[in-house]
Formats: sequence, C-alpha cells, structure tokens
Amino acid sequence: MVLCQMIKTQLWGLSYFKTSYNLHMGKQIENERLLLGRRIRSLRNIKGWTQEELGSHADLSYKFIGEIERGQQNSSFDTLVKIATALKVDILELFRFEQETIDKTVVENRIGRIVKGLPDEDVRRLLMVLRVLYPVV
Repeated sequence: MVLCQMIKTQLWGLSYFKTSYNLHMGKQIENERLLLGRRIRSLRNIKGWTQEELGSHADLSYKFIGEIERGQQNSSFDTLVKIATALKVDILELFRFEQETIDKTVVENRIGRIVKGLPDEDVRRLLMVLRVLYPVV
C-alpha cells in the first residue's frame, strides 16, 4: 500500500512537472510566433507593402499574412521561404527578433544566453566593443 502511494506521488509529481513544462513551452512558442509575425510586418513595412502586396508576391492570401503577423498562425517552412523570397531577404532575417523585442528583460536574457556560450577571450572582446559603443562617463 505504501509502495502504491509512493508510485502515485511520483507519477503525480512527474505529471505536474510535465504539465508545467508544457505550459511554459506553449507560452514560449506563442511568444516566438508573435515575434516572427512582428518581424515579417517590419520587413513588409520597410518595403512599403500592404499585406495584400506581400501576399501577392509570396502567392499567399493576405488574410493568412495578417494571421501570421498577429502570431495566430503556425507557419510552415515552405511558407516562410515564400515570404522571405518575396521580401528578398535571407530566411534567417525573418528570425532576427532583436528589433521586434520591446521588453528589456527579454533582450537582457537573450544577451545573457549568448554571452554564456562564448569563450572567455570573446567575452573580453565583447566588453571592449561595448565600452567603445557606450563609454562610461
């Protein structure tokens, strides 16, 4: 009986962790979709195009373009290739979210993740570049 209770407790804990993890991942994916949509809208606006014009160039419905820009649609790889080709940008440009991120905390976290992965020498170089760009008075 005690063993059954221990197993139930372990399974509930695992289930709770899995549910919590899935909720976190779902929110993260939703945020990434919103950032992708903002990025596509920014690139479209740089071209001076309407959603209809981008849709026409990419052979996609303007309604679908609008849904992507609002983060309401999951975009397939093929769709993203069409959009990037229509905008005449490399597909990687669609994922340069730095300009679309408004929340300072998100930007700081992204910078932190990049810096953590750098070798010590590159971190020192980065510090030198930052000091040149933003001199401390």
